[in-house]
This record gives sequence, C-alpha cells and structure tokens, in this order.
Amino acid sequence: MSVSPAASAKLDIIILAAGMATRFQNDRSDLPKQFQLLHRKSLIAHSLESFAAWPDCGQIILVLPPDIITDGLPIDLREELTPYGDKVRLAAGGNSRAASALNGLKALQEFQHSHGQDSAFVAIHDAARPNIPKSVLSALKSALEQGGQAVIPVLPVSDTIRQKNASDASTSHVIDRDRLMRVQTPQAFKTSLILEAHLQAANTDAQNFTDDAMIAEAFGAKIVTIAGHEYLTKITYAEDLTAMSPKMSPEMSPEMNIMETRTGSGFDVHKFDTDSPGPVMICGVEVAHDKGLLAHSDGDVGLHALCDAIFGALATGDIGTFFPPSDPKWKDAASDQFLRFAVDAVQQAGGHILHLDVTIICERPKIGPYREEMLARLKDITGLSTRRLSVKATTSEGLGFTGRGEGIAAMAQASLSLPAIEEAH
Repeated sequence: MSVSPAASAKLDIIILAAGMATRFQNDRSDLPKQFQLLHRKSLIAHSLESFAAWPDCGQIILVLPPDIITDGLPIDLREELTPYGDKVRLAAGGNSRAASALNGLKALQEFQHSHGQDSAFVAIHDAARPNIPKSVLSALKSALEQGGQAVIPVLPVSDTIRQKNASDASTSHVIDRDRLMRVQTPQAFKTSLILEAHLQAANTDAQNFTDDAMIAEAFGAKIVTIAGHEYLTKITYAEDLTAMSPKMSPEMSPEMNIMETRTGSGFDVHKFDTDSPGPVMICGVEVAHDKGLLAHSDGDVGLHALCDAIFGALATGDIGTFFPPSDPKWKDAASDQFLRFAVDAVQQAGGHILHLDVTIICERPKIGPYREEMLARLKDITGLSTRRLSVKATTSEGLGFTGRGEGIAAMAQASLSLPAIEEAH
C-alpha cells in the first residue's frame, strides 16, 4: 500500500552516528564523540530524546558503526535505547557519510514497506548535534508541507571571513560575509527525492559530498532555507562538550525539547471468589491458588496497578477511563492488553518509561516462586529491560482483608520521562 505525502504526515528521522570523530580527543577518546557523555547521557541519547519528544516525529533510524551492529551494542547504549522500543531501528553505517545516509534511507524504506506504508518526509541529522529545538523541527516540516523538496536550517556568519589566495597561500582576501551562511542539521527532504539522489550519488564520487543537501542539489533539487538555531551546535572538539553543557538546561534553553521526570502511583484490589477455583493472574502469570478472583476482566491486580501508575504520571485518568467495567467487551479480558495500551500512550506523548515497580500484598498465594517469571512477562509486555522493572511482595501480617485471606491488593509506581509542560504565564 502506498501513502502519498499529506499535511498530517509524520517526519521520519535518520540519525547518523557511524563516524569515527578523529578530531575529538579527551580522556574518553577511545570512544567516538557520539558516544561521549553530556549530562550523564550520550550525545546519541540526547538526539533520540529530542526527536522522540516532538509530536510529529515518525520512525527513527539510528545508523551506527558496523562493528557495533555486528558485535552487539554497548550495555550503556542498549539501556538508552530500551525505552523507545520499535520507535528506533538500527542500521549499519558505510565507508562514508553519504554511504551511511543511504543505508539509513534503505533501512527506513524497508521498515515502512514491511508495515504497508511509505515515508513521505525524512530528516537526516548528525548525532554530534545533541540539542534540537522544536521550532527548527516544526519549520522544517512546514516547509516540506508547503511544497519544499529539500529544506535546511542555516545561520548567518558573524565573523569576518578571509580566504587564502590560490597563487600564494600566505596571503588572503576578505569575503563578503553577508553572502555566506552556516549550514546545520537536521536537513529535511521528500523521502523519495533524497533516496533517489543518494542512489545516483552512490555511482559517483560521493566522498565529495559533505552533507545531504549537496547531494539533493547535485541531482536537481531546489534547496529551501529556514532559520537555524545557535543551540544546534556541532560537537567537534572535546572543549565543545563543556561549551554545550549550559545550553542543555531548561533555564538556558526553554524552547528545546526538554524532558522532565514524572511519577505516578497506582493501587488495585480484588476479592477472592469462594465459588471459583484458581489459578489467579498476577503480573501476567498464572499463579496456583485454590480460589479465583471476582473481577470484570481477569482480575490481574499487578497489571491494573501498573496501568493506573502510568496513567497517573500521564495525568490522563485511570484504567476505568479507558477500559470501563460497564463495557461488556472487557469481560474476562486479558490485562496485558491494558498495560500495552498504557505503554503506547507514553510513546504517543513523546516520552518513555524509566522504571516500573509493583508490590503485591497478600498472605496467599506466595509470590516469590513466580517472581522471575513475572519479570520476564512484564519485559515481554512493556519492552523494557528487567533492570527497569521491579516485582515485590509482602503480607499485611494477618491484618485487614488481605491478612484474613479475603483478597489480593497491589501498589505500583511508574517513573516516566516526558516532554516538559510549557506553563502559561
């Protein structure tokens, strides 16, 4: 199925992070600059976070060094990618920037076609520019929707520029800076146009092309410029990391895709049904017990509490808002679909889950023998690493309805990273 570009089309993203950064030298210089840490996160993670927080972001293709794809991701990067699930797909880089971009475009096309779709618009970005303003992304997409084929952010040149004379390199002359512009990324294109341009460029000396707009222009595209941003600085040298640091704070950079951490809590309880034999469902796992639970759905207190914790952090209501017990379609429904819905809601809000913690409260059945299976099931449902999941159990020391064995309760906490709310003043 082919989809034509429309005003509502998402902007797919390709992040180029396959370079070796030979000019970057610091005490972590064994790592390419895109893996360097800024505010305890890699430059790659900052780019991912900025794009994912933007509401019109589509599929993200992350292009990495081939050996990393082959040998396996470093654990730190793997942890940084985990919250995004299938939102981010990986592709192996090539022997040049142009080759890496082409590999990313092919991976995007393959992914979209496998889902019966076409990519309308795509932005290609250097991971070494970790600070991406929302205004730039919106301007890029708007220019494409208005008919632009290739759109790039630019800034004026403020310094005096001199050019070496060809006949004598020890001498130079001044160039009119008013005619010069600094080019930044992300650069945005009609996907079909930039893919075809890269395919044609692959049959030439693509080494001469330093960015994707050059390739698009060489094969007939008209380049449209929009205003860039001073915070879209490229990290080239080690000292650039220090200079970038204050620009990554909400106070210094209020229009960036700044993320904030939010926490929600959830609680659920279900009564045992003395007329119904077990087992009972807890955290997506069948747990042996001599009694079932009274519930409209499968009565999974663990998953229900987790859903409410997520919805609480999103400030969108509770599980009954989306799956009311009055609706017969949810009769005896498996609760894993409720949790998947909640996880998808986080992604749609431009965020990701940092941590989920659930505590089961009951005298019986015993939860300990099932804990690892529950963690594995939560990993399967949410797509999160088990390092971001916690399942605990406790009794109420014989007190209350759980102490008397009348039911099961669960408490949950969810920590989310979400786009910061822009307060009205």
